[in-house]
Amino acid sequence: MKSLRLKSKLHSVLFLKIGLVILFWSILPVFGVALVLCQTLTDQEAELKKRQQIEASLTLLENKNNLIPLDRLDTLRVAALSVGSESVTEFQHMLANYMKVDFFNLPEDFTSHELAGMQAELKDFNLVIAGIHNGSTAPELAEFINFLNRKTSVISWFCKPENFGNLKISGNSAGLILANDNDSLTQSLSAQLIFGGIGAKGKLQENIGETYPKGVGIVIEKSIRLKYTLPEEVGISSANLNGAIDSIANNALDKKAFPGCNVLVAKDGKVIFRKAYGYHTFENLRPSREDDLYDLASVTKISGGLPGILKLYDEGKIELDKPVANYFPDWENRLFHRSDKADISVRELYAHQSGLVPFIGLWKQTMKDGKLLSKCYSMQPDEKHTLCVAPGIYLDNRFLKIVNRDIRKSALKNRGKYVYSDLPLVITPQIVEKISGTKFKEYVENNFYTPLGANELTYLPLQKFSRDRIAPTELDDYYRFQQLQGTVHDESAAVLGGISGNAGLFASANDLAKLMQMYLQMGTYGGKQYVSEATMKEFTRVQFPQDNNRRGLIFDKPSLKLDSLKPSEAYPCPEVSPESFGHFGYTGTFVWMDPKCGLMYVFLSNRVYPTRNNSLISDLNVRTEILSAIYKRLRKIDEIDEED
Repeated sequence: MKSLRLKSKLHSVLFLKIGLVILFWSILPVFGVALVLCQTLTDQEAELKKRQQIEASLTLLENKNNLIPLDRLDTLRVAALSVGSESVTEFQHMLANYMKVDFFNLPEDFTSHELAGMQAELKDFNLVIAGIHNGSTAPELAEFINFLNRKTSVISWFCKPENFGNLKISGNSAGLILANDNDSLTQSLSAQLIFGGIGAKGKLQENIGETYPKGVGIVIEKSIRLKYTLPEEVGISSANLNGAIDSIANNALDKKAFPGCNVLVAKDGKVIFRKAYGYHTFENLRPSREDDLYDLASVTKISGGLPGILKLYDEGKIELDKPVANYFPDWENRLFHRSDKADISVRELYAHQSGLVPFIGLWKQTMKDGKLLSKCYSMQPDEKHTLCVAPGIYLDNRFLKIVNRDIRKSALKNRGKYVYSDLPLVITPQIVEKISGTKFKEYVENNFYTPLGANELTYLPLQKFSRDRIAPTELDDYYRFQQLQGTVHDESAAVLGGISGNAGLFASANDLAKLMQMYLQMGTYGGKQYVSEATMKEFTRVQFPQDNNRRGLIFDKPSLKLDSLKPSEAYPCPEVSPESFGHFGYTGTFVWMDPKCGLMYVFLSNRVYPTRNNSLISDLNVRTEILSAIYKRLRKIDEIDEED
């Protein structure tokens, strides 16, 4: 009997031990995740502290004619040079975030022959930004510095102050920065200082020769362009934000809502999230990259068509309550040229309640029995066929007259009610050209994209970039019969040669963000006022709320009476403010700005690849779910601020 009791106790102990082991191993992952999360939080907080220390230490020693932060980017041809590195550095990569720069590198122990070759390569640049790494002591370095000083140059020394003094710098550089280390973070922040992503506040801790005494350092108080930093800088947990966006994006990838996407988030002028997901196609051959260009589709309306109208209105050259026909003569009603659109106002046109039909299948009349009409197209461009609808397919340039005629003769329906239409922005380039006397593409490039440093915001991207930089859009088996990659997806824009106000723009998330940030800041970016605050407020306010029309002027706006709607009915998501604005794009793009909380959000994808029949991006609400997740993280900041 005792033996049985002993065995029973042993079994009980054994089962208890087994149970404890099972329990331990079952909760270990939870503790592991918590441990990793705590470690991540600690790491991010430590990096933020390190960033702040580096920012405080970067010392601006020369700034002739207030060169830094760089101004008038449209006048600059910039060489980004790293001395002491044979591969592209983080310093150069960060410079390229702000504008188009050309990369050059010299090894640490470069020869006189290499120096002569570099001098020849740099002669056509009007600004050289040079990072000198590891305290390079090449015998020819002093000669090279003298060469740079004869040009307009900014030099950033990535070395300890004692090494800096030994180089006997003359102080003739237009811009001179002392960065006390050569790690990637120091390089990144030094580049941001040059373009005004951060200010300058460092002071020398000791004398450097007789030229720079202890305590000197030029102070620049304010940043003027986007800063690239961590979410922690604006009070958001990196792990929390990254986890939320990753979860939504990766779920969409798993369900094949799109092959790949790019997401960028900025708060108060600080880029706190920037990431590429997936691949260019479902074959998973070419990973998506942060600098990929995507077809913006209808996001072009606010990034292509809108800027020109904004500027013309700001200059008093177009009036919102005057007839469109004043600026677009084709809508005038005259003998043998009948028009029922002569009294439509500009305000009605751009608030989408002019009565225009949503779209016209203009391209269909250039085909018969599923084939392109030879009388309309040529395989090679010539004086007659200048409208490139795709590589190897050029449309007769007289087709523009047919476009105008078909729009003028299209039926007016439901005037005074909100009906979204592509047609107002299809005719916008002609309005801009008529008023400004400048070609539309040149007008928006010269007045907006180039001064913003947005080289990767462009029409006709194949003229500037290789195909592998551009995400393919669709396998077109109904009109152009080829893979569209760098050629506009929208057919109405295609028959206009890819340059339209409704579609046609391609962009990277980073460069599109520059234009969106200018909008968010009510017309200001990079120290330049592109349009007045009054103009921005006019275009971003709801124009006809009495007609149940939520639209601004070209800008999309949230649902009216947001507070009274169920969360499922709120557009684009329940958390947005009435002041916010943005736009969707058919190819899987979306931008949204909210002045109330300083939020700017860019989402780019190629959801129509390989076919437009894939609607999963909308079914899953991917773009707005990410937006909602961002707002929820911002709301936690507000709650903390209220408690304080």
